[in-house]
Amino acid sequence: ITKKKLLFQMNDFQVFLNINLINHKINLFIVNQKNKSIFSKNLNFPNELSSEFSILDSLDLILKDLILEIETKMKLQLTKINLMVEQEYSKSIDISIRENFENKYIEKKNVEYLIQILRQEITKYNLDKKIIHILVKRCVADGEEYNNVPIGNKCKNFVVDLSFVYLPKIFMQKIEILLENHQISINKTICTNYAKSLLDSDFE
Repeated sequence: ITKKKLLFQMNDFQVFLNINLINHKINLFIVNQKNKSIFSKNLNFPNELSSEFSILDSLDLILKDLILEIETKMKLQLTKINLMVEQEYSKSIDISIRENFENKYIEKKNVEYLIQILRQEITKYNLDKKIIHILVKRCVADGEEYNNVPIGNKCKNFVVDLSFVYLPKIFMQKIEILLENHQISINKTICTNYAKSLLDSDFE
């Protein structure tokens, strides 16, 4: 590929690799800067594969063919992807934070600090899990409920309900190693089950 003239550069498009563990399927699609699809490929894993890890073994062979097809047809070199994983049951740790703001303004940096401290505690006691998303499900400021963090509001009592979405760490490590063997790094990991419900939040 290094000897060929590339039609696209990495900053011209985004690559999404969706691994569907429910239906044993894989979908790879590429979109340009205008979010228009410029490549899409759907493939099925062999039916006899039942576990996450047997699927990963098969994925290695599938990726070899996919990469060759993309580099040949589109003359581009894949170096980075957005990984999407769809599993039977979405897994999350739900928790609430209560803080006394002493009638001060709710600032983004203060809420980020609270969430970061909580994330560190969850990670500390859940070494087998890798947090993928942090969802702000609900906020309550002095008894008034909000769907998003009410930055700039004053309040005394502040409560935020959070959902820490995770994937098994060992599964993620194996995917990362597999992709690295193909000289591909992960830009962002998305739990497909939650994709439609993700809030447009700075804390994701």
